Amino acid sequence: MKSLRPFLRETASRLAPVGPRPARSLRSLAVDTLDDRRHPEVTPVRTHPVPPILTVTGRDVLFAHWPLDPATVESHVPDALDVATFDGSAWVSALALENRGFGPGTIRPPPWLERGMPQLNLRTYVTLDGQSGVYFLSLDAGERLAAWVGRRAFGLPFHRASMRLTRRGDTVTFRSRRDGEPSTVFQARYRPTGEAYQADPDSIESFCIEHLRYFLPESESRHIGNAGRGRVWVGELDREPWTLRPVDATIRRNTLFEAVGLPTPTTDPVVQYSPGFEMELARPVARSVS
Repeated sequence: MKSLRPFLRETASRLAPVGPRPARSLRSLAVDTLDDRRHPEVTPVRTHPVPPILTVTGRDVLFAHWPLDPATVESHVPDALDVATFDGSAWVSALALENRGFGPGTIRPPPWLERGMPQLNLRTYVTLDGQSGVYFLSLDAGERLAAWVGRRAFGLPFHRASMRLTRRGDTVTFRSRRDGEPSTVFQARYRPTGEAYQADPDSIESFCIEHLRYFLPESESRHIGNAGRGRVWVGELDREPWTLRPVDATIRRNTLFEAVGLPTPTTDPVVQYSPGFEMELARPVARSVS
């Protein structure tokens, strides 16, 4: 099977940093307010999209969500962002998945270019001027070049890690280890069960999963340009709502929280599984902060 490296190199060469420009949304949101009971993003409508620069496909996604004290999480996000809460708690999620392919613009990656590449995300949920999104605390990729492209082109806090995803029947085993002091380890085994469904707008699944926007960590935004005083970088994506299934999941080791300075959760996570996704990613743009 052909390697993703030639495509990733070409993508990186085409994505030279650009200066600030007015933020334009891939989608307009019907609701832009957030409270403790209702997730703000409902069925979105496409208006004046920023042209996507990359289409990504993936499969076998494990979502694991833990509640934390909002005050604890607040110190880990930029001052311009407010920590979003559901039932009074901030939530931090780990996503273990396999990326299958990357295509330029809106072109779906061809089958001959598909290759499994594990990825691990740790994220929390925030708002900016009433609009909700994801704030990534860390991301790990199984290929060094893919991590470099994610950091350089999208400003995301990617790291290279030793990762492996294997399957036996319906059971997926995911292992990730990033060297450091201390090392960052995540190990899980999961198997989908039950019928497919989509998240109810009032549910914890919707609050943690149905987002079309991310905000860049301050330490990483320098990779794509200077947003300017009073502005932040915002990335947006386009995809269909997630298809979810119940999942039997066992997380054997998890030091992701410790690695970013958060307390290790003491409760079992809320978990879901998705068989796969296809999403279009737009280049992050600078946005004024009110």
